[in-house]
Amino acid sequence: MKTACGNFWKSTRGRTPRGVNGRIRLKVVEHAADDIAAVCPEREEKPYGLNKRDVLVFTLNRSSFHKSICAGLGITRNENSLDGIPGVFRLGDYTPTAGFNFPVYLTFKSDPDELLESVRNISLLGHDPYALIIPTRKQLTPRTEDLLSRSGSICIVLSEEFSIQANGSLKALRSAADVFTTFQAGVPEPDSGGMVHFETPAGISWSGITIKFIDGYTVSIRTTKSHGQYNYTQMGMANTRNGNPTIPWELLRAFADSHGQIDWQSKHASFKVKDQKPRLSKKLREFFRLTDDPIEYLKEEGCYRCLFTIKPEGADDY
Repeated sequence: MKTACGNFWKSTRGRTPRGVNGRIRLKVVEHAADDIAAVCPEREEKPYGLNKRDVLVFTLNRSSFHKSICAGLGITRNENSLDGIPGVFRLGDYTPTAGFNFPVYLTFKSDPDELLESVRNISLLGHDPYALIIPTRKQLTPRTEDLLSRSGSICIVLSEEFSIQANGSLKALRSAADVFTTFQAGVPEPDSGGMVHFETPAGISWSGITIKFIDGYTVSIRTTKSHGQYNYTQMGMANTRNGNPTIPWELLRAFADSHGQIDWQSKHASFKVKDQKPRLSKKLREFFRLTDDPIEYLKEEGCYRCLFTIKPEGADDY
């Protein structure tokens, strides 16, 4: 005799023996392949005959399910789990154009607090902005939505974006461009040379902007009201012939290494800075859509100083 895993719930039809919501829990016991019964552990009910179909357990084919989601939303599938963030999977990336990848994560967390904690942990990975897919809107709280919004990330609700067809397949209800429209602002327009524009909030001047290098090709930019990550191409500082960083980008890195000020005591001091500085200022004005010069020259001190805060890679956080 073999005892099957799991339990069988039977309606008590108005009676109230031990159970849940008018049902009593019976243990499934397999005497033989064609002799299966649900037995009450406390013998409050007679054995209840079952067949194979009664005890079938259906599980989700996650691989096929994830594949359908990726196909419907135009996601480049590259699936893996996340260390230290249980129950969250990285499906892949949404890539609207070459060089611009937005991570897409999936979770089935049903507890709102657990979902909030997962969003916090994903944000710590430093891959902002990203998209998080959840089953329904029930788990989404204002705190979670605010945390996603602050990093420029979005939440995709499966029940609102897909319908289930008669054959069990998923059908996307909107195009990928519509679902990921928030990310389009970070994608360069045609003939722009790759430059996008930072959404500088109204009333923000250069003194309210902080630029911190993440690596040699990417910076994190923050104001009191906005935040984002950008590479040198998005900031209009890529060579159109070979795609390499331009001299203005290298000067921006030099300012970061010098904590915003280059004088004759700086290792980056050079007569060339005089000619390079106007080119960098022009790119920054275009990127932030501000009209004032972001870098001033202090004649008496013989130095160039950024009016914004700039930090090198590895510096303390904001």
